[in-house]
Amino acid sequence: PQFERAEPEKPYGFVAVAAGAGLEELFHDLGCDQVVSGGQTMNPSTDDILNAIEATPAKLVYVLPNNKNIILAAEQAAPLADREVRVLPTRTIPQGMASMLAFDPDSGVEDNLIAMRKAYEAVSSGSLTFAARDSDFEGHNIHEGDILAMDDGKLAFVDTDIAHATVKLAKNMLHSRRMSGKETNFITVISGADVAEEDATAVANAIQEKVGDRVEIVVSPEMKYTVEIRSITPGEDDASLEISSY
Repeated sequence: PQFERAEPEKPYGFVAVAAGAGLEELFHDLGCDQVVSGGQTMNPSTDDILNAIEATPAKLVYVLPNNKNIILAAEQAAPLADREVRVLPTRTIPQGMASMLAFDPDSGVEDNLIAMRKAYEAVSSGSLTFAARDSDFEGHNIHEGDILAMDDGKLAFVDTDIAHATVKLAKNMLHSRRMSGKETNFITVISGADVAEEDATAVANAIQEKVGDRVEIVVSPEMKYTVEIRSITPGEDDASLEISSY
């Protein structure tokens, strides 16, 4: 989108980075003023983020990069803006969502920064990706096209069926959370352009059948990723789980 500069009239506002109309709508629903298109394979520039900041009609703008490769551009844009900017170094979409849900309009800036940081740092992340070539990694014999299930950046297992792998990784991560005393009661499945709605629904239903948590589906047609799962436990010890596949 083209961003037009806006006068900083209200006390605070939000800029988030996300890929796809579904995620853009989701962040707007959470209260985001501007959403910059970007993600794992299409990183927005410093100017893109700066323009979005200055198009936000707020004296203080919180920026949620939602990807580790975009944090630097957001941090470079901050001092160039004509208004106060705080960058929360969120690395995933669910971390950004958790941050926004933790925001309290009645709290001060520093209190909100602490609350939002606590929220996104409590997110457990996993991902499913397709192997680009044959290889051996961490004791796993991997073939091109295999599905690699990553749990917090570490290879957990190799699979050949994306639906099965998604459910299995969700179960593994939820089990780990329970073992550490963290409960989860809400999961969102975000499906991209290459996933049929009925397939996403089948995965969501399978997860719900296995873990008993509430599951909903958000469709993001432009998103490169196949499936992304997010769960959050509301309350003082907010914690989230997200799984994305691509």
